[in-house]
Amino acid sequence: MLPMRAGLGALRTPVRAYSARAAREVHKGPAMPVPPKFPPGTRAPETILFSEPAVPHPHRAANANAAFRRGWRVALVGGGALLVGGGALYYGYAQPAADAGATRTEPSILSWSGMESLYADLKRGVTESQASQTAQFMLLSLARSTVIVKAVGLCVWDYRRVLNAKYDSKDAENEELRQCHLRCAQRILVALQTNGGLYIKLGQHLSSVILLPPEWTSTLKPLQDQNEPTPLPELEALFQEETGKSFDEAFSWLDPEPLGVASLAQVHKACDRETGQVLAVKMLHPNVERFSNVDMRMVTILVHWVKKVFPEFSFEWLADEMNKNLPLELDFRHEAGNSQRCQRDFERYKHTCVAFPGVPWVFRRVLAMEFVQGNRPDDLAFLAKHKIDRNRVSQELSKIFSQMLYIHGFFHADPHGGNVLIRPRQKGSRSSENFEIVLLDHGLYFEIDEELRANYARFWLSLLSRSTPKVQRERRKYAKLVGNIDDDLYPILESAITGRSGLQGSDEKNPKGVQGKERMSSLLDLETGSKISEAEQDHIRKTVMEKEGMLVNVLELLRRVPRAMLMVLKINDLTRSLDAHLHTTHGPTRPFIITARYCAMAAHANDEKKLRERWRTDGLSLGLLHEYASSWWNYLYFNQGLMLIERCSDVVARVRKCAVYLQTLCTVGFDTQAAHRAAAGLDDQARTEQKEEADRTNALRALEADGAEEATAKAS
Repeated sequence: MLPMRAGLGALRTPVRAYSARAAREVHKGPAMPVPPKFPPGTRAPETILFSEPAVPHPHRAANANAAFRRGWRVALVGGGALLVGGGALYYGYAQPAADAGATRTEPSILSWSGMESLYADLKRGVTESQASQTAQFMLLSLARSTVIVKAVGLCVWDYRRVLNAKYDSKDAENEELRQCHLRCAQRILVALQTNGGLYIKLGQHLSSVILLPPEWTSTLKPLQDQNEPTPLPELEALFQEETGKSFDEAFSWLDPEPLGVASLAQVHKACDRETGQVLAVKMLHPNVERFSNVDMRMVTILVHWVKKVFPEFSFEWLADEMNKNLPLELDFRHEAGNSQRCQRDFERYKHTCVAFPGVPWVFRRVLAMEFVQGNRPDDLAFLAKHKIDRNRVSQELSKIFSQMLYIHGFFHADPHGGNVLIRPRQKGSRSSENFEIVLLDHGLYFEIDEELRANYARFWLSLLSRSTPKVQRERRKYAKLVGNIDDDLYPILESAITGRSGLQGSDEKNPKGVQGKERMSSLLDLETGSKISEAEQDHIRKTVMEKEGMLVNVLELLRRVPRAMLMVLKINDLTRSLDAHLHTTHGPTRPFIITARYCAMAAHANDEKKLRERWRTDGLSLGLLHEYASSWWNYLYFNQGLMLIERCSDVVARVRKCAVYLQTLCTVGFDTQAAHRAAAGLDDQARTEQKEEADRTNALRALEADGAEEATAKAS
């Protein structure tokens, strides 16, 4: 029996080994048949199972998944290329063919037959119908579309990667998201600069939206000033096609160096051959009109694509605004009409500092304006040379744009420093100061109806009142009326309108303000005015970056508010920027005081209109008299009362300038030139510019370092 037992032991050993091996192979394919047990009554040992993958053939599955991902990318790029190519072919053939019959428009002196012919002309493009030109147009359209599609696609991929990743801490997540903002903004900046024209305009609009992450707005800010000029021969071809004359036939001389280069056009100084008048001739960039239809459609497609990938990120408001307003900006007759209407609005005032250049003649793509010699409003050296008080310039700028917005209801929607000039007071001027403010570039204007601007004025007045429970309810009430904004988005709207971190009661979930301090009760209590402190900038940035869903809420607000209100937010941001760059000494609340006075006028005028209508329909009553008395008192309190505070701020401004002058004079050893520079704000401006330049340099170095790390990682 011993030999038999030994033989059975010998048999059991290979069976046990085979069973373990079979267990390991259970997920790798069909197992070989198990030999019959011997002897029949003996029980086989239990199978030992190890931690094996639940996926059959894991290496094959991983390779298949990687191949699928590669195929998906190829399909996506190929589909995008087909889409871009198809669009380019379609618009390449359709646009020149439609324009083949275009004829030269006749000149206009602000009088043309109706809006129908204007909008009919707006549908025409540049006249290039030859086969070779059509082929070149299609290739350029394809190249331009590919540049922007590639940039947006990389940004979408980058955001998906960052937002779907897991991080060790909230700080690490915020920092990675910030770096993603910087990378994507830089990609878009390069793409916009490469394409130019309409894309520069698009970037300028994005850079002025204060609610977007600062990494985006600061990166796109150079687009405000960086525009490539069109060569003069191309402009002359467009000029001759539009007017029927060459430069030599139309002008005695024309300066080949442009006075200014904007995103849509550029301006040259010239002398009219017939009249001898010195003109500023504004001519549309040929490529802007040539590719406007393709570019607008491509931006619309990309916006919808981004929304499909990120349903919560909606930029449709941007595409809608561009598609609506860009065709109007491409017709200079529309710009001349806006200038004329705005000029009529200011004729009602006995004294005003605003001036408008005359327009002797205008074509659809060429505009001749009176040449105006002046400088940017933030050129403090120019102001000091002509003894112009920068505090008074700030005051008049606030008055002019408040009059447009709250009194006229028709306002300039692009008042950046390049569209505003300061010049010494001219003979016959209505200005009560020793300077005039000249408004340029009237292509983008907006109308705001009386009810909306009156409610917006009441909203501003509530922000200037103490934060009682009643006032806080009024703020949210008017936020709903002017922006369709509920309580969830109210804190963002308040920060967007005021440019500040929020007042008392603005955000119940975040009751503390900058550096953990108590929030201010009203705008009149703020420690800084239009110039935001670094601590408050950091507070706003951290709030947007760290609060869950804040960025999504910002985009939801931009989508929800009426289009006119978006332009109101833009004009608020740009006018605050102009005031901040003047380095004023009149105190932090003066811009808000001026705004409040015109808001009181608008609200009182609207109240009077409504009360007169009720008087005619319902008759006189005690309730009507009470409401009229309440409206009159609010007007008296805000308009007349704040006027006294404004006069006091004038005195404070002069005292502070004298104090700076005397302090510098004593510090540097009675150097009067240094004292004048300090009193004129030139030293503060120089320090600010140095800091901004250092920030830009550091940001570029960080981007270059990130790019080098990515290249190293890919190479390894």
